[in-house]
Amino acid sequence: MNEIKVGDTVRVDFNDARSTLSHKAEVVHVPVATGDGWIFKDLVTWDIHYVSEGCTVTRRIREQ
Repeated sequence: MNEIKVGDTVRVDFNDARSTLSHKAEVVHVPVATGDGWIFKDLVTWDIHYVSEGCTVTRRIREQ
C-alpha cells in the first residue's frame, strides 16, 4: 500500500516542487534497475513522458 505502482495516479515534480511536469498523471512504468526511467501518461494533456532524471513522484493516499 505504501508503494507507487503501475496504474497509480500521481503528481510529478522537479527541483523540490519548484517545477511540475504533471499535476495528474498515470504511472505506466516504474524503474526496476539503475538507469531505468519512469513513464507517465498525463491525464489532462494525454502526453506520454519518459523521465530518466531525478524527480519527486507523489501519490495521495487519502483525501483530506
